[in-house]
Parts: sequence; C-alpha cells; structure tokens
Amino acid sequence: MNFLKQIKMKIAYLHGLESSVNPNSPKIKWLNSNFDQVYSPVIDYKQDNMFNDILEHIKRINPDYIVGSSMGGYFTYLIGSILGIETVLFNPAVIGRPFDPVVDLTGVENKSKHNLFLGENDNVIKGSEIIKFFKESDLAESTVEYYKGEHRVPVDVFTASIKKVSGIMDI
Repeated sequence: MNFLKQIKMKIAYLHGLESSVNPNSPKIKWLNSNFDQVYSPVIDYKQDNMFNDILEHIKRINPDYIVGSSMGGYFTYLIGSILGIETVLFNPAVIGRPFDPVVDLTGVENKSKHNLFLGENDNVIKGSEIIKFFKESDLAESTVEYYKGEHRVPVDVFTASIKKVSGIMDI
C-alpha cells in the first residue's frame, strides 16, 4: 500500500511554458498514483484570465502543496504567496521570462515557504538570479537545492523532491 494514499494529500501541479499535461507522462502518472487529489490543468500562459482561473481553482481545492516548473513555477510562487500554501519550485521563471503573463498581484504578501530545486546546468533561467530574487524578496522563506541537470526536470528528481518536501516516503 502506498503511504501517500493513506494520508489523503492533495497537490496542484502547474507545468512550464513549453510543456503540457499528458496523462501518460511519468510525472503525471506518479502524481495521480500517489496523491488522492491532483489538479494539473492545461495552461495557456498567454490567455489573460488564466492566472485568476487557476488561483480560484486552487483556492477551492486547498492543496497541501503546489508544485510548479519554469513559468508554472512563477504562477506557483505567486499563488502560494497569496494563499499561504507551501510550494515546490523547479527552475521558477520569477526572472528571465520570455514574456510577462497577465497576473494579479493583489494579496501577494503571505510569508509562504518556497522550496527551490534548480538545475546546475540550466541555460534557460540562471539559478544564481533566482536565488538573488528570493533573497531580495521579503515575501518568501525559501530553501535551495541544486540537482544535476538542466532546465527540464528528470522524473527521479521531480518525485524525490516532492517526497523530500512533504516528508513522505513510499513504504
């Protein structure tokens, strides 16, 4: 039996700009088999109401954690800060975005905990700039861990990072 199912955790996962939610993806399969409720929307970051729609949905389900990668990490950072929900951020696009999506910064004042996982060889978003952003932000308590890899997050890093943050390991 899987321990995660026993404790009935909920999680939201926001994919990156050039990614999608494929039900056959190993990451999505792992989330769905280990959490009781998974919210993983298909996101068009250029759609004006997308941020508010996702914020409202996450507010309704009140997940234990929000996970986001790249542009999804940017949304996750903001939504976690607004709602006070702990986050798992993979190379979040808090800086260096190719464009600025429409976001509502109203309420970004909670001191949420943000767990950063950064690719050592990420050539899309520089980890040092992300760390600088979080150090200069008075909104965020954050931890930082580097993984061997680039911008795309390997499945084993993805699952191990979520397990580590949640304090939950498979039995």
